[in-house]
Amino acid sequence: MLFKATAQKNINFPLLPLKVLLFVQVFQHDKIVAFLLLFAIFCSLLGLFIRYEFEIDRDTLTYRIYILKVKVYEKTVKPKNIKKIVFKRLSWKAKLAIVRVENGWNMRIALFNPPNVFKELETFASEYDIDIQKTSDYKILEKTS
Repeated sequence: MLFKATAQKNINFPLLPLKVLLFVQVFQHDKIVAFLLLFAIFCSLLGLFIRYEFEIDRDTLTYRIYILKVKVYEKTVKPKNIKKIVFKRLSWKAKLAIVRVENGWNMRIALFNPPNVFKELETFASEYDIDIQKTSDYKILEKTS
């Protein structure tokens, strides 16, 4: 099953006009700081177009990152390469799962739609006997949802 998420635009977008105003003010005085602010503006704009995909297949987990329609990063993991899956609380009502792998970067699963990604991940882990760790905060979130 394929799950999708996007970057948090509600955090990034309001800061963009502030960065532009700072760039205009600083450009007149200090070129190095102006370059750093221009770089921050570029990164903020780029962050508006980031998409994440997480796919649970029969025997693999695949994590992809796109900027616009260009695939920037892809990682596919088989069950034998997974150490454990840790379920945590991300915020007041949001869940987080971290897939710890043998080599390479861990997969961080949060804010994906549809929200049944955590149930599917638990099913995948139990099917392949992968160790699961749940924090007490996560267990509280499970009870409330």
